[in-house]
Amino acid sequence: MHSKLVRRPLVGVLRRLPSADARLLALVAGPEVRADPWSLYRRIRETRPVYRSRLGAWIVADHAGASAILRHPAVSVDESKSRGSQNPEPGAFIQLLSRTMLFRDPPDHERLRRLVSRAFSPRRIEELRPRVEALTRERMDALTSRGGADLLADLAYPLTVDVICELLGILPSERHAFPTWARSLAARMDIEHVRTPQIEQAGDTAATEFAAFIDGLITDPRRRVEGGLIDSLVAAEEEGDHLTHDEVISTCALLVFAGHETTANLIGNGVLTLLRNPDQFGELRAGTVSMSRAVEELLRYDGPVQFTQRIALTELDVGGHTIPAGEVVALLLGCANRDPAVFDDPERLDLARDPNPHLAFSFGIHSCLGAALARMEAAVVLTQMIDRWPELRLAGRPRWRDTFVVRGLRSLPIAWRTSSARH
Repeated sequence: MHSKLVRRPLVGVLRRLPSADARLLALVAGPEVRADPWSLYRRIRETRPVYRSRLGAWIVADHAGASAILRHPAVSVDESKSRGSQNPEPGAFIQLLSRTMLFRDPPDHERLRRLVSRAFSPRRIEELRPRVEALTRERMDALTSRGGADLLADLAYPLTVDVICELLGILPSERHAFPTWARSLAARMDIEHVRTPQIEQAGDTAATEFAAFIDGLITDPRRRVEGGLIDSLVAAEEEGDHLTHDEVISTCALLVFAGHETTANLIGNGVLTLLRNPDQFGELRAGTVSMSRAVEELLRYDGPVQFTQRIALTELDVGGHTIPAGEVVALLLGCANRDPAVFDDPERLDLARDPNPHLAFSFGIHSCLGAALARMEAAVVLTQMIDRWPELRLAGRPRWRDTFVVRGLRSLPIAWRTSSARH
């Protein structure tokens, strides 16, 4: 949320850093490197998979180390528990997100997760599938005759907004600001080096506006759809189930950020990966690999979340290195997901890969609550895309976003053969 990975300006720093740190800073700072980080990841993992960086954190780049930290009971997601934490006066963004389960340790984490997890049970996700399929058809109906689109702007972003708003119980007429809020919150979530003052201000503005919006829905039930998750959260608050008014608002913000941003980028990254690997895409089209396994491999190969961090609450032994209590530990999830110690031929896309113990949705008690929903949405979109858009192809140069924690495309021009062109 306010990572300590990079604190100093880039100018003049690269020459004074060890090679591993210089490579990592280049990855964070350079958009051309962020578009294709895999060779840098490989060099970091092969040379120094666990090391104390001069950038202000321990770096863990291999699968064994990252998964060990994620499941360790003596780590925290609360950065105020780190050694030398300054605890500055929090802005609106920090106030909003710090109350979510994503940045809370037990027992608050379990309390919040238990209340929200009811909406993400396997049964509830399957109940949502027909509605997700219908929303996807509606979006594709509006695009098909055009023969081309920007996958992100025209499909992935608006569709995932629709789905998360349906889950929350937001009326269609109330959804227009959600894409802007979600993108501003996602950019503000990034590590400090890539955040400009404008990004920080936009994040605070989005947090303030979103909190006021949800507060209005809580106050006036007529403005929300009956039976949505907001109804359930409000009922839990009113029944004294240890959920405060502010926690209802913050939980909704987390779901919008996680349910919209990460899923849209899973779809975007996944489609680009398939288009760049036509043999594997052909296997998926032919039905020789299952859609569920294909989605898992797309998550491993180029997942939407590349980075997370933890605070060591006690001395930790990771890969033969001793990490003292109070240290920040930065986990390079995208790097760990291509670790040859765990994945055979990890640089190769293999849609039939099984087993596939990737860390794209994190691991342990803070694993992504909405993972099943994201998987289902991606499967629905890919299935309908294969059925309805024959000969799908790239129609221009993909443009990557200037973010590091959330890896995703700014735009992905695609084209397909329309039905009229086939006759």
